[in-house]
Amino acid sequence: MGIRKRLEEQFDYDIVDEFLDHLDVMTEAMEPLIVALEKEEGRRERIDELFRIFHNIKSASSFLKIERVYLLAELAEETMQRLRNDPSHIGEAMVDWLLLVSDQFRTWYVQMADDGELGNINPEILNVPE
Repeated sequence: MGIRKRLEEQFDYDIVDEFLDHLDVMTEAMEPLIVALEKEEGRRERIDELFRIFHNIKSASSFLKIERVYLLAELAEETMQRLRNDPSHIGEAMVDWLLLVSDQFRTWYVQMADDGELGNINPEILNVPE
């Protein structure tokens, strides 16, 4: 039994299904937003949208008690808040880091959707750019 079945034992099937549907949409939206951060025009809106995505993932994963997903979403949300306060920190290193985060969420989504186990976090993600 994988993570999806365990979640469905603890929570209503519809809640788990809705979480996965939203996670699918949010992980698909991340990469284009992240890549577009390199452009000055519209940067503030993309930062706000990424903040919202990470906040939503954090809230939902907290409710479902998916700690790994929650902790990464919290770190990403805090990083986006820092960028909201000072967007000048967006450079190649930050974009690369956010792409790693996006890939990690996508990997976890696929693992949950396939009723597998959540893999370990990519250790490079722990090196958040300043």
